[in-house]
Amino acid sequence: MKPLAMVVVAAALSLVPPPLPRLFAGGTAQAAETRLAEESIVGEWWTEKKDGRVRFVKQSDGTYRGIVTWGARPQKDRFNKNKKLRDRAIVGIVVMWHLVYSDGEYDDGYVYNPEDGGTYRVKAWMTGSGSLKLRGYAGISLLGQTQTWTRYR
Repeated sequence: MKPLAMVVVAAALSLVPPPLPRLFAGGTAQAAETRLAEESIVGEWWTEKKDGRVRFVKQSDGTYRGIVTWGARPQKDRFNKNKKLRDRAIVGIVVMWHLVYSDGEYDDGYVYNPEDGGTYRVKAWMTGSGSLKLRGYAGISLLGQTQTWTRYR
């Protein structure tokens, strides 16, 4: 008769799935999954109040930026600290930049808030395939606000 501990271990080992296959020469499925996870932010997202949409794209330097693609009430950038930019439309401007993917988060970025003309720090992380959390803050992350955005389409 086998001791109970050996039966439990054997049962647990039988539940472990086999390793994922290699996808291509020189790469592994894990590397492909990491790349997919890293690029999960790419695409268009509804803001929390669904009054705007932002499209995230990957830049040639590996960072990500967000561009306003639609607004429920399109406005001018009237609070911009640069008076020469106050007449430009908000739709089409870059509102997030320099987001760097590391350890499951997009960090070290900046966000421009057209509602007050301020620029703040931002970090983001995926909470599901269609859900993105963003935290904008001044100085340290503790002093900030978090929003949940949903994927468009």
